[in-house]
Amino acid sequence: MKAAVWRGDREFRLEQRSDPVPGANQVIVQVEVSAICGSDLHLPEFGHPPPIVPGHEAAGTVVELGSAVTGLEAGARVTLDPVQRCGRCYSCTHGIEHLCLDTRHLGTRETDGTWAEKVAVDARNVHRIPERVSFTAAALSEPAAVCYHSLQRSGLQPGEAVLVLGDGPFGFLHTQIAAALGAGIVICAGHHDNRLERIGEQTGALICNTKRQSLAEVIAGKAPRSGVDLVVEATGSGSAPALGLEVLRPRGTLVVFGYIWEPKALNMGLIHMRELNVIGSCRSQHAFEPCLDMMARGRIDTETLVDLAVPLCDYQQALARLREHKADTFKVVLIPG
Repeated sequence: MKAAVWRGDREFRLEQRSDPVPGANQVIVQVEVSAICGSDLHLPEFGHPPPIVPGHEAAGTVVELGSAVTGLEAGARVTLDPVQRCGRCYSCTHGIEHLCLDTRHLGTRETDGTWAEKVAVDARNVHRIPERVSFTAAALSEPAAVCYHSLQRSGLQPGEAVLVLGDGPFGFLHTQIAAALGAGIVICAGHHDNRLERIGEQTGALICNTKRQSLAEVIAGKAPRSGVDLVVEATGSGSAPALGLEVLRPRGTLVVFGYIWEPKALNMGLIHMRELNVIGSCRSQHAFEPCLDMMARGRIDTETLVDLAVPLCDYQQALARLREHKADTFKVVLIPG
């Protein structure tokens, strides 16, 4: 099979590799669509050694079953949860399997990912795609699921005021899902006009370009004087969590969703005096089915994020689009077939 392989630094190559062989509890999925996640471009920072077949946001067709697999059949349309659990560690035995301490995550040093024609994955990690959901939309069920999970972690209640910090793919998805879950006011803040305008048009959210607008003034004009109920940090910027804390109501919640490479100090006095909640959110738990259901019912639209779809052999074009046109690009997908 063909696969795009990361060879270190910024070097990727299209290579011919042996087809994967399923373990007893695995299936082989023919990859129909694989999206590029920002983390796929940060493998060195995460300490992963080359060579690696990246990719973990994907959908495809089951083509082969391991000897112990039941409840699935060849031809099934599926999307993939990339976090394959060990079943033995503290997390796996205490109901938080998505935080497995010995995970075999697709597209990392542990196991090959989905920038390939086929991928082997644990059968428990595949989720059937509803008839009305396309492969392209379903390929983005994983990023949708992690956003859904963070909003579930926050305890979001219908009617609450939500601020999403970040106008990238995760900001877009958080804004869509917050609205679908019944949030009252949803504000999305970022730096890129094109992105913000698209988010506002798609979701009805209020938008704020923090390069030239005061976030506090935008919130004061629309949200209760006490502040917003929930802030989701979806930028990865070290200064974003502190910005979010400033606009929370007493006992409001900040969700640290983005991976922050260069963290900055938080105002501990503010956390203390307002009794603020600061929680982390990583990966997803029991979130794929709710997201796929919302897609099938038209409550969220993941396919609208896709700005470019190219064959796997044109992966360099895809990478160039993400690197050179970040301000007006949400998602790029690869079509291995």
